Amino acid sequence: MSNKRPSATSFLSTSSKALQTQQDLAKAQERIGELELELEAERQQIQSKVPKEFLSQGTVTIADIQRRPYVSRREKDAQLFNELVDSIRTYGFRGSIWVQKLPDGQLRLIAGETRLDAAIAAGLTKISVDIVETDDITAVKLSRVENARRRNLNALDDTEELLYLLTLTLEKDRIETISTLYRLKNAIEGTSVISDDLRSKIESTFEEVAPDLSLMTFITSRLPLLNLPKDVLEAYTRSEIAYTKAIELGRLEDDATRQALLTETIDQGLSLSELKARLRPPASRTVITKMEKLKSQVEGINKRSIQKLSSEQRQQFKATIDSLKMLLEQKQREIEEFEAQG
Repeated sequence: MSNKRPSATSFLSTSSKALQTQQDLAKAQERIGELELELEAERQQIQSKVPKEFLSQGTVTIADIQRRPYVSRREKDAQLFNELVDSIRTYGFRGSIWVQKLPDGQLRLIAGETRLDAAIAAGLTKISVDIVETDDITAVKLSRVENARRRNLNALDDTEELLYLLTLTLEKDRIETISTLYRLKNAIEGTSVISDDLRSKIESTFEEVAPDLSLMTFITSRLPLLNLPKDVLEAYTRSEIAYTKAIELGRLEDDATRQALLTETIDQGLSLSELKARLRPPASRTVITKMEKLKSQVEGINKRSIQKLSSEQRQQFKATIDSLKMLLEQKQREIEEFEAQG
């Protein structure tokens, strides 16, 4: 029998592989620890919003989870999504999926759509979930809590979620809710009226779930996203253009002109100001553009921003408003004098 000893090269190779295996195991344990901490943070988040008696955990069949009744998560970062799928295949599913238990016992997704899709892509058929017994309005609010924490909704998805919440709050369908929002805009501008009850419900909803988003900005800049032409919408959901550029391009009715400018915007990386310069002839800019910008900036100041001001800052703010009123009145008189001369 041969008692040939292993060569030095063979010994070093085996030692190197053992060391690599130990390092890989250490990294895996560290990653699993990170995922467990993230899962605990997610569960603490939901536990801070919902009484314990309405919360439970369980493993359910993925096919039994209903999707949300409004469009969401159109946009996914392919690289990050694939990394999430690989992580699930390597370490198992360790994220948190929130589902709402409906009165008939069925389950509907509240938060975690991307994680759910990744679990499906990884080949899972069952998944652990956090089950919440709650009403539809609270379910949407919980979804916004999770999305705000992750900051991963684009403007279009965020608009759809807010609009759906408003349909529930106002007890109106989608078309009626949008119409009500435009009536509110006209009421704020003094060209229409709306009941105090409707106005209060809408404003309270925004103050609670979207405190950093101006109501007027939502109506004038977000709602138009819902009616974008198909080519612009697809470019936006692929993250090829920002939503502000999508709004500008969406105003072009001529398909050929819009598609040509869309391509130019993407290929050349046009800024918003450069895009606007191509959309509007020079004569339409200057004074009117400045006033439109000022109007937009004023509309962007919401109640939350004002509440954050100190007493001294509020007085300064009021003084600035008074000065602005005087300047605007002066410009109004100058226009009237010019028209009288004409």
